[in-house]
Amino acid sequence: MVQLLLASLLMSVGLAASASAEDSPFVRVSDGTLMLRGAPFVFTGMNLWNATSNLGPPQYCGSPAALSAAADEFGPGVHAVRLWFFQRLATTPDGARDWTVFDETLHAAAMHNLKIIAVLGNQWADCEGYGSAEEGYKTRDWYRDGYRQSRPPGQPDTYRDWVSQVVTRYRDDPTIMMWQLVNEPEAARWFGGPCPSDAAQVLRDFTRDVGQQVKDIDSRHLLGMGTVGSGQCGTSGDEYTQLNADPSLDVADYHDYSLDVVPGDQWNGLATRARAMEDLGKPLVVGEMGVVPDQVGGFQQRASLIASKLYADHQMGIQGVLLWAWRPASAGGSNSAGYDIGPGDPVLDQLPDLSS
Repeated sequence: MVQLLLASLLMSVGLAASASAEDSPFVRVSDGTLMLRGAPFVFTGMNLWNATSNLGPPQYCGSPAALSAAADEFGPGVHAVRLWFFQRLATTPDGARDWTVFDETLHAAAMHNLKIIAVLGNQWADCEGYGSAEEGYKTRDWYRDGYRQSRPPGQPDTYRDWVSQVVTRYRDDPTIMMWQLVNEPEAARWFGGPCPSDAAQVLRDFTRDVGQQVKDIDSRHLLGMGTVGSGQCGTSGDEYTQLNADPSLDVADYHDYSLDVVPGDQWNGLATRARAMEDLGKPLVVGEMGVVPDQVGGFQQRASLIASKLYADHQMGIQGVLLWAWRPASAGGSNSAGYDIGPGDPVLDQLPDLSS
């Protein structure tokens, strides 16, 4: 019942759009609303972080999961997919650039009418070629100048140069809905270390520089920062709003792993973020939403909780939700002890089909 009501609400938004609006294949923002082909684009979808994984050493990114195969199993409620576009994943073991997996992934997305959120870097060591969590963590110093100067192990370019390359290559591809600069950025002094007093300013300076770089190359794709949003170093309280006020950022992000329907408190909670972004006139999406079935009593209970979350998010004006994370049948599918979602999972029935 909740799923049907949510679908009805979302479809009614789309029907209200003017038929004379711009018929663009690129997702854009108009008056704080995501738009696609002249209609509001309110989406649900999935994280498939390993869709672009390769097997070249060093391999810290799990087994590859082809988007083409996953899309055949998703069901009609998946309209968008968030995945990694990290430099390591477009680099051969001998350090040469290889776009093959990215090209194939975008082709598969287009064939299945999916939009892609492409994340350009990781706060964490995973999938970027580092030998340890400590080595790969992006510190305050990385956000200050390391992103311009340092090259990850076995990779030919700095983060800033990588962003220029990948955005230039795909700037004309409307399959990409949005770039995100970093997955879950924060600016502590070291992995697990203290938060410096200038962390928020360092993140804002980084965003101003790289965000403007992206927009100079590519004015048609949307851009987001990729924040967790619940009080991390440099984005706590009003710092989150100040960061997302940057003119290069079009969409704000929040990650929800809470067992509460609406997570967080009055300073860093999702409802607070939704009100702040409404005031800024920028869409807010939940880039990751995850619930472990064993923590709530099983798969059906997870599906019910996520249905309640989706409804509450829509009521707050949140314009997209992406579940964490897809695990194909070939890898075992849904896992009751983890966040994995696979074919036939009852949570898929809670994602509204907006295609009809």
